Amino acid sequence: MIKVDIFGFWNERLENKKGCGGCASSGGCGGCSKKNGGIQIAGRLSNTESCSGCGSGNEPSKTVGQQYEELLEFINNSDIKDMVKLEFYDLKKINVLDYDDIRILTEMDYEAPFVVIDGIVRYYGGISEQLVYKDVKELLSA
Repeated sequence: MIKVDIFGFWNERLENKKGCGGCASSGGCGGCSKKNGGIQIAGRLSNTESCSGCGSGNEPSKTVGQQYEELLEFINNSDIKDMVKLEFYDLKKINVLDYDDIRILTEMDYEAPFVVIDGIVRYYGGISEQLVYKDVKELLSA
């Protein structure tokens, strides 16, 4: 079972304050189209000037809660639904000091939401269904 934790502010609209082209869509973007960046804490990239979400800034932005619900629906309709446990942590309702990685990211002014897969922070600034799905599939096949 792969655990996917999302840390964010449920009712917050994604604004991409760090200069990304937009995270209005939780759908098909694999990275920021403007900066081609974002951070993947577990991986190779560290760039605080952009997010890892979608590059569509022309649509009205979704709330973090809406993106999470779309991710939940996407996973529940996929072939990995029985192998993934999704959980949302509202940063207004938890003590961020209990989560070291999340505390550090907030202190460094990274933009929520934060996507943690199998205990490792993978993305920030948006929730991408395709990226979460791809990462979970890779972990399941390892």
